[in-house]
Amino acid sequence: MRRICWDTMLFIYLLEGNPGHVKRVREILARSYERGDYLCCSYLALGEVMAGASLSRDPGKAAVIQKAIGEMGFHFLPFDQGAVIPFSRLRAKEKLRAADAIHLACAASADIDLFLTGDKRLIKLSVPGVKFIADMYTPLI
Repeated sequence: MRRICWDTMLFIYLLEGNPGHVKRVREILARSYERGDYLCCSYLALGEVMAGASLSRDPGKAAVIQKAIGEMGFHFLPFDQGAVIPFSRLRAKEKLRAADAIHLACAASADIDLFLTGDKRLIKLSVPGVKFIADMYTPLI
């Protein structure tokens, strides 16, 4: 079992059925279930996905998405005291956007094994508390 944290875009690809990425995201999710991985994301990721859903003409879409992510077995990571130092380091030294720094800082605070992202800029980073950052197409996943 690995502790795997998803970045926002993986949810968007999955929930919107993105033709270029949905198959891969489904494969990752299926393999995680087979291994019994602990799946999580930051509360910010949940908020970002729900913000997009809030633009829909369907007033209940955001609630449906929140429920779906919960039913997929994801746990939500808070931006807590343990995330403050990683966040400040990522913002100051790596010059990351606040949202990216929050996602990674929450993962660091939770001692995550693998942070999965669609953002190739993040995979080059070394973040104490996150053992490995990988693009969703990395073969080991």
